[in-house]
Amino acid sequence: MVLVCTGVLLMTIAWNYGPWIIENAKQPEKIRDYLLSFGNFGFLIYVLIQALHVLVVVIPGDLFNICGGYIYGTPIGFVLSIVGIMLGSITAFYLSRFLGYDFIAKFVEKEKIDKISKMINSTQGMIGTFIICLIPFIPKDLMMYIAGLTPIKPSRLFIIYGISRIPGTIIWVSVGANMYSKDTFGIAITLVGLIVFASLTYILRKIYKRKSEEFFWSII
Repeated sequence: MVLVCTGVLLMTIAWNYGPWIIENAKQPEKIRDYLLSFGNFGFLIYVLIQALHVLVVVIPGDLFNICGGYIYGTPIGFVLSIVGIMLGSITAFYLSRFLGYDFIAKFVEKEKIDKISKMINSTQGMIGTFIICLIPFIPKDLMMYIAGLTPIKPSRLFIIYGISRIPGTIIWVSVGANMYSKDTFGIAITLVGLIVFASLTYILRKIYKRKSEEFFWSII
């Protein structure tokens, strides 16, 4: 119930301040000055912003990961980003379980709900979920809302989901940190790492495609 109340509170904040957050995410220097003006309390605000982007879904998460690196550097930016992402994801999961199928179906196509639910509940569902969450540039947050409608064990899902979000988060936070330090070489190396990472996830997807009857790639 605490997470449900948290979700309702965050959704209310997102409804009122979502446009401002999206607009200013394009100006990391402005967000940096704003958050640093709050001192250590700025850490909490950043975590809440990350949680909001998960709950709202339409807000591009990679943009906020870049902001995290730009504001706090790679180590702290990564930790704060992961904490915010997981807070939002866990809240979305339990919010979905509380509100039920009929409510979620008002915002998500029933066909997509059925496809993702089928994948999650399959014998290799966690493998598919892990691979999907590894792939850069695709929306992953919606999955947590749909997962909340299934009988999946929460702890198992959260562990898989959390681990899968680590590589991409590190990469984007590093991009932001290098942007702030104006380290062109660092940005280039990070982007090369992103290309290699994307290529590896593509290979994993192809392997899973051959071995599984669940055409999970059709949901993205």
